[in-house]
Amino acid sequence: MQEKLTTIEEAISKISNGDVVALQTMATVASPMTLVRELIRQQKRELGLVVLVGGIPVDLLAAAGVINRLIGAAVTMEQFGLCQQYRQAVEQRRIRVEEISESVLNARLGAGARNLPFLPTRGAIGTDLMKENPDNMKLLDDPFGGLPVIACRALVPDVALIHAHRADRFGNIQYEPTALWPDMGIMPYAAKQVIVSVEEIVDTEVLRLNPDRTVLPGFMVDAVVEVPYGAHPTSFYPDYGYDSDFHRQWTSISRDNEKVKEFISRYVHSPANQQEYLEAIGGESVLNYIAKWEQAE
Repeated sequence: MQEKLTTIEEAISKISNGDVVALQTMATVASPMTLVRELIRQQKRELGLVVLVGGIPVDLLAAAGVINRLIGAAVTMEQFGLCQQYRQAVEQRRIRVEEISESVLNARLGAGARNLPFLPTRGAIGTDLMKENPDNMKLLDDPFGGLPVIACRALVPDVALIHAHRADRFGNIQYEPTALWPDMGIMPYAAKQVIVSVEEIVDTEVLRLNPDRTVLPGFMVDAVVEVPYGAHPTSFYPDYGYDSDFHRQWTSISRDNEKVKEFISRYVHSPANQQEYLEAIGGESVLNYIAKWEQAE
């Protein structure tokens, strides 16, 4: 069996400028933030980003000039507000947006995962999405006599970035029992490469105690890195909640480009590793607080 355990730097070095990157993220939930910060540190450029519902990772990547296009349904930090750096980049046409619904994105990724040219959906009928995306969505008659459907062209990202609970050194990936969002259930199956950060690396025998929790087999994974609290400041159930203070700190300065540069320097470029990053955000006091899940205010 081939070992997949590597460093963050080596894992992200597999991504080339111009690649299409599928990013696991649901606004304030389960984003592979350590991998996102490494994209910024390595100064990746002209990446296309595929998200179901993007949040703070999209805003940071936009602020750092990493992405120039986005395919997705929404970009928001929910109760914490708008993604102002992303919004600014879109308004200035530095980021081109292909807005599609969740059902269309799931169909496109689903077709890519199944090696099909397209999959149908009816989720966008009655909207302007097909008019805005004529190259990737076509109205078809149902050959069996039913209502028309929309054929959604297959989407095959160059790489998927995922965060999970645990893995072994061979890249077998496990999730604790929780809601598996469609991005986790489809994106890695559609992508050409899969890079995963995990809370912990364990022995293979530990995984075999709960084989039903293995969501990705090792042969599908290209690189795995051990990163405790790798989703911070987003939540990662059941281990920790999202960091409200960190989100508010970002949104309070995200309109100010100079303060944004200072923020990225402090939390992205200055820490030499994950441990230094965790110390920069407040160390044990913050980690103990988010572990209590008292983040709903």
